[in-house]
Amino acid sequence: MNPFRIDGKLAMVTGASRGIGLGAAEALARSGARLMLVGRNEEELERSAEALRVHTEAVHVLPFDLMQSDAIRPWMEKRFDELGTPDILVNSAGMQRRGPAVDLSLQDFNDVMTLNATAIFEVSRTFARRRKALGGGGKVINIASLMTAAARPGTSPYTASKGAVGQLTKVLAIEWAKDHIFVNAIAPGYIDTDLNKSLIADPAFDSWVKGRCPLGRWGTPMDIAWPIVFLASSASDFITGQVIYVDGGWLATF
Repeated sequence: MNPFRIDGKLAMVTGASRGIGLGAAEALARSGARLMLVGRNEEELERSAEALRVHTEAVHVLPFDLMQSDAIRPWMEKRFDELGTPDILVNSAGMQRRGPAVDLSLQDFNDVMTLNATAIFEVSRTFARRRKALGGGGKVINIASLMTAAARPGTSPYTASKGAVGQLTKVLAIEWAKDHIFVNAIAPGYIDTDLNKSLIADPAFDSWVKGRCPLGRWGTPMDIAWPIVFLASSASDFITGQVIYVDGGWLATF
């Protein structure tokens, strides 16, 4: 048996229409998983699903706005009843609102916290309830950030939300360990995604990222996707409660 394979496993990926979520879905599919794709835009999800069917025919498109936090549990439970309970959950949906803390609105802060932290809490515990009812087992992989450990000006809502993701990962891991539900996080460095397109387009910022990162480049979604597969597989069965930084060496230097 190849412990890095996840053949036949069902994986739910949020934020799956683009960026890190789409990369994760591709790597999971290439490793044998069946997919449940969650995102707000059904048309984008359908396009992503069509591309992913090259790797697996079992791709379910599940449009839903995770900002509707009160509706997450009933919506997920209905999907689980229809399609089965996933073995793997990847919480990749996220958003950013940039600006000085004194200028951002309270709504900006609350919106980022709702999607980046509250939704992860509600999605994860809905997943865990069902896994517990089935006898336990399961893998949760959250997408944290460099901002889980560090900060830069103009990112206060995002930094607060990703700090929450890191600590939430730890507490859920210890609460659910007895049920063999593993909870870990991947913390990406600067990744070339739509979320960062304004930063990539800024020559000064682009040069700063490449100069500051020891590997001298922006990361790609697939740089994050394969570590996600590792955490989803049985190869990581003694790893839980960890935040793994996939950042090109960023935090190792100054």
